Amino acid sequence: MPKSPEQKIMELEAKVKLLEKQKALLEKQAYVADKKAIIFDMMINLAEQEYQIDIRKNSPPELSNLSEKNKRKL
Repeated sequence: MPKSPEQKIMELEAKVKLLEKQKALLEKQAYVADKKAIIFDMMINLAEQEYQIDIRKNSPPELSNLSEKNKRKL
């Protein structure tokens, strides 16, 4: 039996509410993740200053060099 237009509207409204809740949750998770990244960055900066050690690597990644070496071996 086909659904009436009112039933379709009710189902769509329920889907919209569910999607709005999911969106709000994902936005909150993104906000928390951004704050964590900022805090971790601050912690690394403080540790580097306090203990005079390099925690972050300053050399560029050598991924492209490795892939070229692997190609030559084949």
